[in-house]
Amino acid sequence: MKHVRRAAAIALILATTPAALAAASGTLSGTYVTTVKTAGSLDGTYHIVFSPGRFVLHAPYGLIGHGTYVISGSRITLHGPGSCASAGIYEFKISGTSLTFKKIKDVCSRVEVLTAHPLKKV
Repeated sequence: MKHVRRAAAIALILATTPAALAAASGTLSGTYVTTVKTAGSLDGTYHIVFSPGRFVLHAPYGLIGHGTYVISGSRITLHGPGSCASAGIYEFKISGTSLTFKKIKDVCSRVEVLTAHPLKKV
């Protein structure tokens, strides 16, 4: 039962959003991985694949979500994945193979995954 609730919470994050596709003003390309250990039912290993203006999130239990992003300087605005219609705004930093996000504004649960630990480029 615990795994069913956990999968349902992750599925809620990954549900398709009606957000319009955003044109990328910058790119963040590559695959990054993190293992979240501090987000309760969202704990697990996540892979995020960034391509110009788009990303795909591979979450625990084989769940996959899609989203878009726009970069302006060191800020990134994310739309999706998930049922939250609000954009998430973060400062991001790449240092070697490490990618970190610092929340500026986000009311969605994706913040729990993005800010829990640095993501490592694979």
